[in-house]
Amino acid sequence: MKKVMGLSRTYHDNSPTALITVESLITSSSGLLIYVALVDLLVANFMGPKLQGSVRLMASYVAMFLGASCMSLMAK
Repeated sequence: MKKVMGLSRTYHDNSPTALITVESLITSSSGLLIYVALVDLLVANFMGPKLQGSVRLMASYVAMFLGASCMSLMAK
C-alpha cells in the first residue's frame, strides 16, 4: 500500500511524461479496435459466399474505404 500512496504523490496529471504515456495508451487501444473491426469482423462478411464473385463485393469495398476516409477526416 505504501508504494501506491507514494505513486499518487508523485503523479501529476499535466506533466509531459504523464500526458505522453496516456496518449500512447489511447492510440494503441484505438489501433487495436481498428484492427479488430477491419480484420476480424469485416473479413467474415466479405469472404461470405453471397459476396464472392459479385458486383456487390466491389461496392462493399468502396463503401468501406469511403467510410474509413470520412472517419479519418472527422478525426483530423
